Amino acid sequence: MDLSTTRVEVTSDQVSSELDGEEVILNLTDGTYYGLNEVGARIWALLQETPALHRVRDQIVEEFDVGVEQCEHDLIALVKDLEEAGLVTVEQNAAPTQ
Repeated sequence: MDLSTTRVEVTSDQVSSELDGEEVILNLTDGTYYGLNEVGARIWALLQETPALHRVRDQIVEEFDVGVEQCEHDLIALVKDLEEAGLVTVEQNAAPTQ
């Protein structure tokens, strides 16, 4: 997955709320709850601000003690999980964003 050309959109079929530094997300389609830890919650918040995955990666690297490669690996894994859960849609090979 090329982060520079991947866009991620949070679906409208969910509601989420911050709870003690974590994020709780309810999939309105199937009624399943999901929980994200502090870093996952920050990624979730960033995904709601920008669909550009490379910008999310850059912000997480800046805010947390994590290298670029590890961040990319973990970010891609989380996005795939969120997509499988129906909480985001992923568009690969989108026009690169600055």
